[in-house]
Amino acid sequence: MSLVSKIKDAAGPVIDMAVPVVAQAIDKATPLVEMAKEKAGPYVEQAKEKASPFAAVAKDLAGPLVEQAITKAGPYAEKVAVTAAPIVEQAMEKAVPLVEKAGGIAVNCVGAAVSTVDKATGGRYHDQFENVSQRVGDVLGRNGRTGGKS
Repeated sequence: MSLVSKIKDAAGPVIDMAVPVVAQAIDKATPLVEMAKEKAGPYVEQAKEKASPFAAVAKDLAGPLVEQAITKAGPYAEKVAVTAAPIVEQAMEKAVPLVEKAGGIAVNCVGAAVSTVDKATGGRYHDQFENVSQRVGDVLGRNGRTGGKS
């Protein structure tokens, strides 16, 4: 059994289902995207040339209107900020434990995946897998938890 097959078996049937679909989508989309870029290129340039003078005029005309809108909206924005601040604070307080929990679960999942793949490869790539696992733990420890390292 090849290394790819062992990894596929270890990672589960989801990868088996997703890989061909993603590959097929990429294969079908790539030429269409390239063709669209190629065909749109001249039109984009024409649009830029035609729009440049209008953009400058619009900017000149909109400047005072933007200033006026900012002046009028300022007090309302302050009221919204004052009203929303406690709600945002409350949301952040509730989110922190969930983020910590998710980070811990993610670290455990990565550890389990590394262990499974390590077993499937007979330990041949143990150092590389352990390095990846450590890096994920470090990243989630810094970014996924408020308390620092996991």
